[in-house]
Amino acid sequence: MADKTYSDEVFKKIIKKHIDKCDFVKVNLENDSSVLGFIVKASDDFLMIEEANDFSLAGIKIIPYERISGIRHGLSDKVSKRIYLEEGLIKLNHKVINNTSLKNFGAIFKSIKTQGFHCIIESKKKDQELFSIGEIAEINDKSVVIKNYSSIGKIDKKSRKINFKHIELINFNDNYSVIFRKYIFE
Repeated sequence: MADKTYSDEVFKKIIKKHIDKCDFVKVNLENDSSVLGFIVKASDDFLMIEEANDFSLAGIKIIPYERISGIRHGLSDKVSKRIYLEEGLIKLNHKVINNTSLKNFGAIFKSIKTQGFHCIIESKKKDQELFSIGEIAEINDKSVVIKNYSSIGKIDKKSRKINFKHIELINFNDNYSVIFRKYIFE
């Protein structure tokens, strides 16, 4: 894990508390970026968060623990949760959450594929940040192969192989990948 204020044990207890209370939080990542939303599930190695944006739920993000530098649950987050509650906006898809394994990368991608989702993978290789979006074509012990498509919806001729050790974030069941996949072509 990135430089954390708490030990792993204390950190995991904090995460469990936020899951149990369905708290709105800000998950800070090691690259100074962050994800806002509701932590819905955790394992020994991964955190699953239902991302929130402009008072709507924006899809599921799975983050390896080593990328997380901290979690904020301050006054503004408590106000955001109150608004989400009072507006009836917290509509978590428990079927998707329960059917998504966080055991390891292979299990994550198998469960996403089984549910029929395309996914977005943010990865980094040799200081080059990569954005991949598409159907999961193949999963093995060390990597996943994505039938990547471009920003105009054209499927790449060659699928993209992504080594698990380079993955920084996995996103699925989001409006972008769910809607955009309807308009892809070869």
